[in-house]
Amino acid sequence: MNTFLAPGWDERLDRLRLGIQPVDALADLPGPLDAPAGIAVHLETVPRPHPVPQPSADPHRPTDGAGLPLLRRSPTGRFAVLVGSRRTDAPARLDVRIVDGARRYVPRRLSVPVPDVAAILAADEGGPFPDRACRPALFPGATYGVSTGATAVRGRVLWSSDGAPAQWARVEARLSGTQAVSWRAHADQRGEFLLLVGTLRLQQAMARTGTLDLDVTVRARPRPASSAPVDSPTGSRADPLWHLPVERVGTLTPGDPVTAGTAVPPGYTATLTRAVRCRRGHVVRPDPFVLP
Repeated sequence: MNTFLAPGWDERLDRLRLGIQPVDALADLPGPLDAPAGIAVHLETVPRPHPVPQPSADPHRPTDGAGLPLLRRSPTGRFAVLVGSRRTDAPARLDVRIVDGARRYVPRRLSVPVPDVAAILAADEGGPFPDRACRPALFPGATYGVSTGATAVRGRVLWSSDGAPAQWARVEARLSGTQAVSWRAHADQRGEFLLLVGTLRLQQAMARTGTLDLDVTVRARPRPASSAPVDSPTGSRADPLWHLPVERVGTLTPGDPVTAGTAVPPGYTATLTRAVRCRRGHVVRPDPFVLP
């Protein structure tokens, strides 16, 4: 039975339950066509344990997706979850991971609230359209392109006990002596981050000094014991993103801090603040941030 067309016509309806549009965290005006190219979104709402694929020897075939189902990307740049699957119609939340095999962006794992299927169907009858778009911000990774003349900090976060990378650390930077966070970065699985210094206040921008002093704070989640359960659909530490926390998105409306990547995930209790002097128009590489 057709919903919109008269009998005699073939009708097929694809109803969207969730559209995920990753955006560059540094873009001024993110929009549908500004979604970064080369990004993949995998569905983590799958039966567990999900089998772990064999590691690839080809560096151009990354395994960050852990063999999880891929979401289809539409011409608008959004990755779509459609109504009509028993796997994705029932849950009130869908878990996804967003990866970039080229390491231009740091991966993220999100638990996203989704509208009830009944509410989506009711919109066909004139009801209100529920929010179905999620625009998670992705932060620069190790190979992110830095424009000539940009002021940036390339850093690394390590654990003091053995010098291992503090994976997935979060970074905040303030102008020295101020309280407000001005710039943020996410570290990757190697503990590496790229912090790009953006717009300055008029007073700092017009200063004749060639340097800029920042207070940089790094936070990380302590490594769990070897016997601790693994928060991954695979249930295995062979999943490259097993220690990356699943962030719980609060709402699909604009301004959600988890979606924006500005909220520090729970459990990030290891912290260190250090002064970093930047050279205006240059990329500085300070000594590693070593967490206790």
